[in-house]
Amino acid sequence: MRTGSDKLSKSSKRDTAALEVQMKDLVSAITYSTRCGITASPFSRVAMHQSFHSVLAAILTVGTQFATSSPMHCPDNPACSTEPRALYLMSNNANNSILAVNVAANGMLSGGTSIGTGGSGGNLISTMTGKPSQPDALSVQDSVVVAGQYLFNVNAGSGTVSMFLINPYDPTNLALVGEPKSSNGNFPTSLAVSLELSTVCVANTGSPAGVACATFNTYQLGEFDDLRMLDVGQSDPPTGPTPGVGDILFDATSSSLVVMVKGNGTEFTGYAAVYPVDVTGTVSSTCSKTTPNGTMALFGATLMPYTKSKIYTSDAGFGAVVLDLNNLTIPLSKTVVPGQIASCWAKISPYGTGFITDVAVNRLIETDLYSGAILSQYYPPNENVGMSDFQIAGTSIWTLSANNGSVPAVVTVFDISGGAGSAQMTQVYEVTGAGPNSMGLVIY
Repeated sequence: MRTGSDKLSKSSKRDTAALEVQMKDLVSAITYSTRCGITASPFSRVAMHQSFHSVLAAILTVGTQFATSSPMHCPDNPACSTEPRALYLMSNNANNSILAVNVAANGMLSGGTSIGTGGSGGNLISTMTGKPSQPDALSVQDSVVVAGQYLFNVNAGSGTVSMFLINPYDPTNLALVGEPKSSNGNFPTSLAVSLELSTVCVANTGSPAGVACATFNTYQLGEFDDLRMLDVGQSDPPTGPTPGVGDILFDATSSSLVVMVKGNGTEFTGYAAVYPVDVTGTVSSTCSKTTPNGTMALFGATLMPYTKSKIYTSDAGFGAVVLDLNNLTIPLSKTVVPGQIASCWAKISPYGTGFITDVAVNRLIETDLYSGAILSQYYPPNENVGMSDFQIAGTSIWTLSANNGSVPAVVTVFDISGGAGSAQMTQVYEVTGAGPNSMGLVIY
């Protein structure tokens, strides 16, 4: 239990965190519409003006609590910059490490450092070869997560989670906080972080499988609580790419925790598991399970901006769907990708379009979130086998191609400043220390 005069009540933390989200959304809308050449914005000028002043008034009302409980938020603080400044991925080797790379304002990469996680990486056993799976060693989204000034990663081989503090003035300079903590399950692969709740939850995809959560602050990562058992159709050691955990994430208000579980198209049916979060910030020990109509292998999931309950989710069986947490049974839209092999990772661009990557097909798929239509297919002129983890920020996309050893592991940078359908490759960057086991690309 977290106590002390320096902590806000849960309701106050929810209020201030919600205000931060609203203000960030307003800033993003203004930034993208004025600096990125976007003609259509989620807010009209009048709506932005009214929303800005209502949010500002609310912030002033709770200003004292907000200032004493949150990290510094100011224009001259590098941590507040809207430009990405560092890229991180995980080596996922026996001696696991985070690889940190400098990111310029135009998205281009340079330099790089390696910081040990204190744990061991791991590989699923491929059901096709019987050998350690490469690339896509963990077959999951969000094995590394950045939230505020924190970076978290899984150590699948040692069954632990590590936490780092990011130096806002030199974000490639990470500080490991304490020792990695046990995930209380087997083969942890995916993470969800709520700054609002000061909580990180980890999904284990081995046997036993399930979800465990821990609180954290700048001084320590707490012990993970008892495992919330889940049937993900797995054994020990776990096999892949299916079945198993695809992703884990908090909803937009941190009032529920969602786990995407992949089916394998035969004897195991996948589902979305939803754990309620109570008013004290405690994640329930029980969940509801729903298999959305027509889905096969729910994988990477991302929240849709300006909504409270909608998520964009890839499906390794066919492409992607948009789901509403209020009614998971019926997808709001569905994208079927021609010639796909494993559509596993999903993100949303500032233009309101969806992107999907495939570990075995070297292309970017861009979709209309509301109709499911494919807007563009871009095949970059490089020798990569496919793309796995990726991130979008501003007018850049960064994709990880861990490849297969014969082709080196690289991060490819794309420019999307021209709007929907404009993706163009601008750089292929070989990250020192990356290889066919690498996973978990994130941006700070």
